[in-house]
Amino acid sequence: NTDSSNTNTGDTDTETSDNAQMQKPTVPSQNKDTSDSLQPDGQKQKPWIFIDVDKVPGTWKYDNIQYVYQLDLMADVGGSKKFLPDQPLTRAMFATVLYRMAGEPAVKYIPKFSDVAEGKWYSNAILWANQKGIVSGIGGGKYGVTQNITREQIAKMLYEYADKVCGYDVSESQELSSFTDTDKLSGWSVNYMKWATAVGMISGKPNDEARTSFRLDGKGEATRAECAAMLSRFAAKYSN
Repeated sequence: NTDSSNTNTGDTDTETSDNAQMQKPTVPSQNKDTSDSLQPDGQKQKPWIFIDVDKVPGTWKYDNIQYVYQLDLMADVGGSKKFLPDQPLTRAMFATVLYRMAGEPAVKYIPKFSDVAEGKWYSNAILWANQKGIVSGIGGGKYGVTQNITREQIAKMLYEYADKVCGYDVSESQELSSFTDTDKLSGWSVNYMKWATAVGMISGKPNDEARTSFRLDGKGEATRAECAAMLSRFAAKYSN
């Protein structure tokens, strides 16, 4: 089985971040400025650095980006002090985010994928994710390092992470008949999307300004801000 049949490619993510330890998810504060408050480990939170995201507590972009930034899961891109919230995220970077969430366990390099060389910033993360059963690649012996990750791929990877790494209950599921584009989902992704919508990680995109109907956009590329939101909602679900 492969993670996707998507063949779109994107620039390699050059994001850098300090190592992170996130054994148990924590929920971001939603309606107040947390820049001077304490993290769960008692350390003062880092000051807001992003020049392309307004510092407005209570807005979905700020709250969710603040969450992943304070836990060192995501950072500015290439030291630019820009989060680039509307830009896509690569498959290599999302594997790295999950690897950081798991505490970056030791990994022995094996040449599993032809596009994952030894010693790259993403090598350990991808090999770890494969060994844990979170990812299997895109076929042809490749992981798809530079491909932009899709919403249904994120659903799969977070489901497998919750189940195989954290041991969380992933039995929740809901029918997708209320969404207008379920027929466009990849066959392998349907059950993952049923779980992702049931736990509130994915709520759909409005088809019109009146928000009379919604679509899943499973094969759509997930933006960096959307990725932050999914991680935040994942934490909100499983932090108790």
